[in-house]
Amino acid sequence: MSKDLHKKLNMATKKLVLTTISQGKIAVVESAERADDKRGERYISEDCLAVNLKNGAFTDITATGANPEGRLYMFTEDM
Repeated sequence: MSKDLHKKLNMATKKLVLTTISQGKIAVVESAERADDKRGERYISEDCLAVNLKNGAFTDITATGANPEGRLYMFTEDM
């Protein structure tokens, strides 16, 4: 399997999940795990994320490496 195809298939199984992380901070994580309704987690779309990044509500902190599964965005006010 080509590297590009593997990446596309992997992205297809991952979803963006609105959740809370360390000390109740609001974040969007890219994960293959199901959203946990009991914790109040919800799926969001790429378009929703894009709007929230554009208006500054969330900040991309993927480069920190804190989410080994993929992308990570922190609610800007929680930073």
